[in-house]
Amino acid sequence: MAEDIFENMLAKMDITQRQRAVLRASMELFATQGFNQTSTRQIAQKAGVAEGTVYKQFKTKQAILTAILTPIRELVIPQVAVDFAQNVLTRQYPELNDLVHEIFLNRLELVDNNRNFARLMYGSFLEQPHLRQEVVDAFAKVATPFIEIFEYYQKQGKIREGLTMESIVQLMISTILGYTTRMILFGQHFDPHTAADEGTSLVMHGIANS
Repeated sequence: MAEDIFENMLAKMDITQRQRAVLRASMELFATQGFNQTSTRQIAQKAGVAEGTVYKQFKTKQAILTAILTPIRELVIPQVAVDFAQNVLTRQYPELNDLVHEIFLNRLELVDNNRNFARLMYGSFLEQPHLRQEVVDAFAKVATPFIEIFEYYQKQGKIREGLTMESIVQLMISTILGYTTRMILFGQHFDPHTAADEGTSLVMHGIANS
């Protein structure tokens, strides 16, 4: 079953059904047409409520965005990082490329299953650098086991000497962001399994001992 990050977040929030409807409609509109291009009238129409209800629940459009981003910062980002580490690290990887492929597939499926959420986060990263840093910090907290695994493979001669673990991580992140950017900016959908195969081939070509 596809993981819906935003719906899971809404379910955990102590809010009314009308507030939930407004936030759900706002997230979709902000993601697909942008914050500045979205009016409260459009939000009300999509949520199935009167425009006055939107203002009653949230005083301003900015307040709606804040109501979406605050739990993302406080709840979603840390949990996504922990879930990622647990899902990947509980499996055995006979070869380095198996680990690399699983990391790619795990993240690309998450993006593919949460396209509007990814669009919203992408735009928020550009406008709010502190949010981007919080994502970096959250994943840094669970990075140690991954670094230790890559270091193990390097000691086994599977990874070229001279490469830092940070450079390997940056290469993988850049590749994942490349697929995400193509989807968000150019509407180019990707198949997570095909993209994971391509990303694994690219990274292995760059880091593996020949």
